[in-house]
Amino acid sequence: MKKSSLIITVLIGLIVVLSVVKAVVHNRLSTEGVFVAELEKKISFYKTQNAILSEDLLTSSSLTNIKDIASELGFINKNQSLLVLKTSRPLAVKQ
Repeated sequence: MKKSSLIITVLIGLIVVLSVVKAVVHNRLSTEGVFVAELEKKISFYKTQNAILSEDLLTSSSLTNIKDIASELGFINKNQSLLVLKTSRPLAVKQ
């Protein structure tokens, strides 16, 4: 009798301890869930900003934009005359 009552007492004690541990873990996860949601919002915001900046970079580095800026700064000839270079020598050496 004594052995079975000891086993039952240990099992009941184990159930109580595991229930408390479960409550603590659920409480921690619920508060961390709010923190994770805030981090996901920030990640989404930064991904959107990254996409916008990437698009701005591609737009500003396009050849059309560079040509327009060079034209405004005076680096391009306004009369658009073509310059042709003629050489009698080949550009690459044949082997």
